[in-house]
Amino acid sequence: MSNLQSDIDYIKSLAEQGGQGPLKNGATLFWAGLLYGLAAIAQYAMIMGWLPQSSAMSAFIWIGASVLFGILAFAFNFDRMRIKGSVGNRATASAWSAVGMGIFVFMASVAIVANIFHTFEPLSYLIAPVILLIYGMGWWVSALMSRQGWLKLVSLGCFLAAPAISFLAGHPIQMLAYAGCLFLFATVPGIVLMRADKA
Repeated sequence: MSNLQSDIDYIKSLAEQGGQGPLKNGATLFWAGLLYGLAAIAQYAMIMGWLPQSSAMSAFIWIGASVLFGILAFAFNFDRMRIKGSVGNRATASAWSAVGMGIFVFMASVAIVANIFHTFEPLSYLIAPVILLIYGMGWWVSALMSRQGWLKLVSLGCFLAAPAISFLAGHPIQMLAYAGCLFLFATVPGIVLMRADKA
């Protein structure tokens, strides 16, 4: 009986520990929001004709943002949050890793479907809403694991923004709206989390 009680107490302590300590993924989200937000603005500039209009330019914009993010992730060791901090931090890190993998697989699926039907434009208008939806899931898990209620508001903001910018499909301004959402729902919360981690 004493061993059983010890096991229960240990599991309980793990659950309680999950909400202790600041989240350590602020830098990851800050740079993701900033770089991909700027990429969305560059995409808008290309659509408007302020940059050369070509699929190669579009690929350069988004792949360039991803390469820069990868360099920053390596240089600043974003992956450290997997092994540092509370149980909640490790669970949150896993959730955001799933977000990243989900976005990658979604983009690969879009490319495959576009290649089959020899058109990309209709599918392109789904990219921003779906990514915001996935971000909302990541923030919801972060809110539950950290017990920080304001993160639920960030998550709900993503869930509301996803269908909202879907109404802008076919209009260049969708990219500007997407950039604004990335700044609001990734960069700004990332700054808040970084400041909390240093406090």
